Amino acid sequence: MVAGLIIAAAALTANLAVVLTAIAARREPKGDALRLTLLTRLLRRRLWWLAVGLDFTGVVLKTAALLVAPLTVVAPSMTLGLFVLVVFAALWLGERPKPTGVFGIALIAGGVALVALHAPEREVTIAGPIPWAISVGVLLGGAVVVYLLSGWGKRVDPRLIAVSVGFAWALNGLLAKLIADSIDVGRWLLLSVAIVSAIAVGTLGYLAKTSALQSGRAAMVESIVAVVNTLVPVALAPVLFAEAWPTDPASAIQLGGGLILVGIGVWFVTRVQTTTLERAKAKPTTAKA
Repeated sequence: MVAGLIIAAAALTANLAVVLTAIAARREPKGDALRLTLLTRLLRRRLWWLAVGLDFTGVVLKTAALLVAPLTVVAPSMTLGLFVLVVFAALWLGERPKPTGVFGIALIAGGVALVALHAPEREVTIAGPIPWAISVGVLLGGAVVVYLLSGWGKRVDPRLIAVSVGFAWALNGLLAKLIADSIDVGRWLLLSVAIVSAIAVGTLGYLAKTSALQSGRAAMVESIVAVVNTLVPVALAPVLFAEAWPTDPASAIQLGGGLILVGIGVWFVTRVQTTTLERAKAKPTTAKA
């Protein structure tokens, strides 16, 4: 009962924060997307600060939920919160839900549940520098590629930006795990590097997320982010933290089925029509004043 209330509160606050962030971001010039000027402008908006506060509250509540409920319950329950986002987006952003998008979210929630069910058990083992360098390089590359494309004057689709946000959050998830394990084993220099890196990556991810919400449908953006942020850390955990996947055939089949459901769900969600940031510059905001 208590766990359910905490998870529900976490989902509500997190998804309300997404909607408020979208409203605030869509009041700013689209030309500021993927630029620090977007964040500096938002610093002057009380609505954005309210969104940040709700976002932080959502993180705290999710962490609290993990103290009283297993990951296999929390992860899919938070993904089901995307249905709450669909309602909020319809009410305050004027984004009418489409059957394909809602069906895709349902598939994603089911797939995430299966993946979380077979997630590796926690270990306190840190891999050597080479696996970490490769993993961080790939994730960081995925997080910054949209900034490079924007800097080169290329059109950047909100779906691609959402993927980059997922990579940034996934990298921060690994850094959070590294922070926890560094404390466990008393590696304080590594802890300091991990904290500084997490702050820098978090800033990149948040700016990208805000930019994606300027011109992409909120539920679509969050669905993509949730999928990447859920699957990437779980996939890399055996490499970086010696957290082994189950090897019995039944678990492997369920895990594979979960991944397939997630893939199909993302395909349905991303079929929703979106506007590239470049084209959106010439269009009025869809957010209500």
